[in-house]
This record gives sequence, structure tokens and C-alpha cells, in this order.
Amino acid sequence: MSELSELFADLPEEIQSSLRDLGWTEPMPVQAKAIPLMREGGDLIVQAMTGSGKTGAFGIPIVEAIDRDLAATQALIMVPTRELANQVAKDIIALGKHLGVRCLPIYGGVGYGPQIEGLEEGAHVVVGTPGRILDHLGAGRLNLDDVQVVVFDEADEMLSLGFWPDMREIHSYLPADRCTHLFSATIPEKVRSLSRFFLREDVQFVSLSEGQMAPQQIEHFFYMCTAQEKEATLVRILEYEDPESALVFCNTRADVRYVTGFLQKRGFDADQISGDLTQAARELAMARIKAGELRILVATDVAARGIDISDLVCVISFAAPEAPEIYIHRTGRTGRAGKAGIAFSLVSGLDIGNFRHLQHVNKIKIAERKIPTENQILERIRERLQVKVEQEMRAIPDGERRDRVDRLVPVVESLIGDPEGKRELAAICAAYLRDHRPETTVSEEEVRAAASSAESGPPRGRQHGRGPRGGGGGRGGGGRGRRRPRRS
Repeated sequence: MSELSELFADLPEEIQSSLRDLGWTEPMPVQAKAIPLMREGGDLIVQAMTGSGKTGAFGIPIVEAIDRDLAATQALIMVPTRELANQVAKDIIALGKHLGVRCLPIYGGVGYGPQIEGLEEGAHVVVGTPGRILDHLGAGRLNLDDVQVVVFDEADEMLSLGFWPDMREIHSYLPADRCTHLFSATIPEKVRSLSRFFLREDVQFVSLSEGQMAPQQIEHFFYMCTAQEKEATLVRILEYEDPESALVFCNTRADVRYVTGFLQKRGFDADQISGDLTQAARELAMARIKAGELRILVATDVAARGIDISDLVCVISFAAPEAPEIYIHRTGRTGRAGKAGIAFSLVSGLDIGNFRHLQHVNKIKIAERKIPTENQILERIRERLQVKVEQEMRAIPDGERRDRVDRLVPVVESLIGDPEGKRELAAICAAYLRDHRPETTVSEEEVRAAASSAESGPPRGRQHGRGPRGGGGGRGGGGRGRRRPRRS
């Protein structure tokens, strides 16, 4: 039998047994950095890619701190998708099986029965999507009074899917004396804003990338594709990322006209600015995107001079810039006024030489991303729609749901039974997603309100009952024998 590393050998024997069952003898880099800090207490922001071992990084300290004699939720892990909820829950169950830790995945799109049963049994760890978690909180089936640790897994993805209103409301149910940890593949400004809302001022940053110990405002990525695939790749990026606003750069006015027409024909809200347009037309396009009435603006570098859009989310280089310094000018259009920004480049074989040169000159390393597949795009759209549906359902009082929702179920069933009816439902979904943009930004007022709430204790008046356990909750109860994380 392989010997466990010093870090793992310091854990309780039950967890060591679980690690041997899993074949884990040496901690992965993120585990070696994060586990000691989580065991000490205090809040963390951890930059860790998917597949880096981050579930073990937060899962091991969580299962170690669980009081098995307390049939209450003591750790809350929020994730963006139901697939990730199942995956994380499976890992937590494996890590805590010799300790008898009960872990429950909670997410939308499935029946409530098994989730309610798991909550009634007293799940120690809840892993779920914010929308369904909020459903159970609002109905009094889930109580967070005994939560010691909160984890946001893939925090950047959660914000991009529009969970922010749900996360903000969940905050009001959380006890003040908890530890909170954000795990994110990238640490843009929007993740830092989230941290200011949920975390204390003494938050520590953990990064596996040299030079990335603090959040960056602009993320840089590129996609490899052939010159003939650039238009289709651009569409896939826009469908998958779904930016609230984007500026697409082309090198020629002919490309600006072509790309704008290509996007418009595929239903995107796009316009252009180039030297071919009158000053009045250019000013109109600028005014529309500044006012939030236009999502995508296509431009040449010359025509884009002087553009100042503080809320611009995304910059896309349809073609590599002709000079290295132009890339800095392009990407500098986003990430302004303390906002998060992201820059994508479409790189073909003809562009690769210039693209490597601009990275060297600008002393910036740009990561490659794989072009999203059709299935990945459709799954992403389903996730966004699920989030919005859950938010809409919670906005309808229980007494009105029968008249406003349930009575329409036969109509939906009849549409589903007809091929043309399915297309009509799909059209309704597409129009809804187009007209209802996700809320992903954290205002300064919200941050100040969260800080004030942390100082005075959370507002408990919004809770709707004590859940299935009755009145025995709260933070009292002696003799738990739990190793509770210390706040540094």
C-alpha cells in the first residue's frame, strides 16, 4: 500500500482511508496550497482550473470539520450546473464515506422528492445551483444557521450564467461567522466584486499561475481556426459566451461590412462603424451601444479611435492586429472603470506568426480555448434558460401559480406533441433569452450593504420557517466536538 504524503497523513484516519480508496497519495498543487489555509480558517480566493483537483482542495477540509452528531447542513457548496453538482457531491461522498458524512446534490430541472427527503434526513453538506437552493430556503426546507463553510465553485461561470440575483438573496440566509471560499479558473474584476460582497477584508489569494496572485481586470484567450471558419467560430463564441456587449475588430472596411451582415442575418443585434459611414450614422451606432440598446459593434481600428464605453464587456479580434501595440489599444476598450473585461482573438494559420510576436512584444501570455461544440452551446443555452425560469417561478406567489402557470401546462403539452409546436416553443425560448439579459454585476451599494450586514449579523427576517427539523436550529448546542475553522 502506498504511503500518504505528510499533508494527507496529518488527516483523521477515516479520511486517510477514503484517500487510499481513491488512490490519492500525493496532494495536487492546489490541494497543497489550499488545504492548510482552509484548516486554519479565514476566507480564500483560489485560482484553479477545472481538473486541477480543486474539489479535493475544499472537500477534504469540509468533511474533516463536519460534526456527524449534528443532523444539520454545515457546509454549502454552490456550483453553476447540475452536472457539476453531481460530480462534486460524488467526490464529497467518497471523501466522507468512512466518517458517515451525508452530502446532497440540489439542482433544478428535476423533481423535489429526493431532495426534500435528503434535507429531512439532515444533509451535512449541500451541493447545488443557487436557484434550487433558494427554492428550498424560501419554502423552509433548508436551514443555513449551522453553516460553517460556504464554497463558490467556478465563481466566474456562475456569474456568466446570471445567478447573481439568486446569490445575493442567499447571502441574507447565511450566518455571519462563517468561512467563505471562492474557486475560479480566472479572477476577473467581477469575481473580485463577488468576493467583496461575501468575504471579509482579510481574504487570502491562492494562485497556481506565476504572476497571477491578484485579480486581473481583463482576461485574454484565443481560438485556433482556419480562415474559412472564422465567421462560424465568431458565431459560436457569441452564442456560448453571450456577452452583454461586444466590440468586434476587423482590419478592413470590407471585412466590417461582411461580418456585420453575417451576424445580422443570424439574428444578432449588430451594427458597424467604419470610414464608409456618415458621421451621423457612426454617432448613432455609438449612442446605441453606450445606451445598452445595441449588443455588438463591428469596427476597424481607425474607426474605433475615441470609443469610450465604460460597460463594454468583450472585445473580439476577428483578425490579428497588424502591429503589436494595436492589440493593447483593442483590449483596452474593455475592463474600464473597474469593470471586468474579456478579450478573444480568432487566429488562423496565416495569423499565428503575428499573434506570437504581439504576445512577446506586449509581454502577455494568451491562453488557448477550444471552440465550443454544438452540444456545448445548446447545453449552455439550456442552463441560462433554467436559471431564468427558476427566477420567474419564484417571482410568482404560490397562490397564483395555478392560474398563471399550471393552467397552461395542457397548452404546452399539446405543443410538444406537434413538430411545428415544438418549433414555436423554441422560438418563444429564443425570444425570451434575447430580451432578458442576466444580471452579472455587483454594485458598490450592494458591497457596502453586505459589509454592514456582516458587522451587525445577517437579516434573519427573510427566512420562512425553521425547516423540517423544527425549532432546534441556531448556533447553540454544546459538546459538538467539532474542529471548527478559526478565523484569522
